[in-house]
Amino acid sequence: MNSKLLFLALLYFVQGMPYGLQSSLLPIYLRTSGLSLTKISLTKALYFPWILKVLWAPLVDRVGTKKRWLVGSMLVLSLTCLASSMLSPATDFTAIAAAMLAMNFLASVQDIAVDGVAVRLLSRREEVGYGNTVQVVGYKLGSVLAGGGLLAVMDLAGDLDAPPENRTCSEQRKAQAKGPNPWAIWQDLLAVPSTKWTAIFVLTYKLGEQGAVTMFPLFLWTIT
Repeated sequence: MNSKLLFLALLYFVQGMPYGLQSSLLPIYLRTSGLSLTKISLTKALYFPWILKVLWAPLVDRVGTKKRWLVGSMLVLSLTCLASSMLSPATDFTAIAAAMLAMNFLASVQDIAVDGVAVRLLSRREEVGYGNTVQVVGYKLGSVLAGGGLLAVMDLAGDLDAPPENRTCSEQRKAQAKGPNPWAIWQDLLAVPSTKWTAIFVLTYKLGEQGAVTMFPLFLWTIT
């Protein structure tokens, strides 16, 4: 992989992290902290910056340079992540929601800037296909790491407790016996017929769709 594709992969990786945090980690973390399902469901509204990014796309495209937008958005995104790590879901739900909204906004700004950089860096037609692959894979890896990866780390660290209404039963089960062997669970799961092929399909089916959606604007740009 050349330096241009590696650079784009890193940017798309960072861009996918807020989505993974909000879609995979945040709902479970909020639930184990005692928040209601109603409040957790309302967090889906925090994706609105992605829907409305067309409003500030001209600003990102015409004002300043793509480098400044990238550096600025990543710096503020890092500070927002740092600040949100100090908040407690049980008492600071509004502040956490505001932080996630800001993360989605900053990630949408970064998306606009990165796409502009990609169009300029990938000047040759054969590079566009590789760039599209890097975009999809980098974004998905960032999402998986920030969501599932951090969720696994939090579980191992003991930061995920059972919901308040289930803690009594959970404590009783723990007192009665040790938890099941995770490897045994995976073995039982993979023993089910067609599980491996289903897992491969689930992990890869979006690649084609995302590739087509991403390539279509670039196709229009190349024929103009």
